[in-house]
Amino acid sequence: MTSRPRFLGPGGKLGTFAVDADSTGPGRGTWEPFIDTWNDRMGDLYPLPEFSASTVDGFQGTMRSVALEDTAVNELWASSSVSTRAVGTYEHDEVRLYVGLRGAVALQDPHDQGGDAYVSAGTYFMHHVVTENHFHTTPVIGTRIFIFPGDALRSLVAGKPRTGQATSPAAQILMAHTSVVQRTVSDLGPAGAHASRNALLELAKGLILDHFDDREPTFTPALAQAAKDLAEARLTDAELSPATIAAQLHVSVRTLQRAFASLDESFSAYIRRRRLEEAAEALTASGSQLSVSEAAALWHFTDSSHFIRAFKRQYHATPAQFARRLRVG
Repeated sequence: MTSRPRFLGPGGKLGTFAVDADSTGPGRGTWEPFIDTWNDRMGDLYPLPEFSASTVDGFQGTMRSVALEDTAVNELWASSSVSTRAVGTYEHDEVRLYVGLRGAVALQDPHDQGGDAYVSAGTYFMHHVVTENHFHTTPVIGTRIFIFPGDALRSLVAGKPRTGQATSPAAQILMAHTSVVQRTVSDLGPAGAHASRNALLELAKGLILDHFDDREPTFTPALAQAAKDLAEARLTDAELSPATIAAQLHVSVRTLQRAFASLDESFSAYIRRRRLEEAAEALTASGSQLSVSEAAALWHFTDSSHFIRAFKRQYHATPAQFARRLRVG
């Protein structure tokens, strides 16, 4: 969905801008508004390369950027390939982090790599950029590209690009914090934006060093979000618990519990609520043959009675009553 940028703070360097081919039409109808807005808002700080004609004319997908002062997060989901045609001669001093979500990005001979760099789904690549390089993507692509000011991270990556798995604890915390920023940026004032920008930089340092300070209050929302993200993929897993997720994030259970202390529910309560929500959806789906006992087993309640009691506490109705209400509605 096309959205007019909302920028707050000095210099208009805080905000978000996005385009969606489903709303604007394919090709130039999607591509050019995004590029024009980027050049207007970010071009002086981070000039874009020139993209191939096939990219411009055939683009199918969504692009969204979040700008926080001198830092940007760009997210691309597309069912068409993206490639550069000309990269220009600009001198850069920035650190870029590519995180693969689906498909792959190929960076042609980054100056500090000694060969091409490939960022596939579930991996990341971070390096110091002094000259632009060509890149192209697979036809189906999902990626986040972070742009950080060189003076903040240069000393940690200059001449030594970093690669790794996006499933590492430090990477998951960074990605979770980014998701929070993407959701809330339009509501941030200058002070909140500055704090979010600083947290991004600190978490990027943590990714480089493979460590983040789990006692830092600034990272608490990101830690809670990362735990939720991991739990979502394991709701039918019998081993899902605060202890298993804490171990996956390399923090103590107590640290994880502290991260949820300021929220409306504990992590255990979150897991139970989400399991019940998934069970309710499955039980009431059109044509569903799932029984209450099967739902209880699938989402790891002790037995049918325990499941029905928990369901009734959450929905103020038994599963059968809940399904009847939906049918009547």
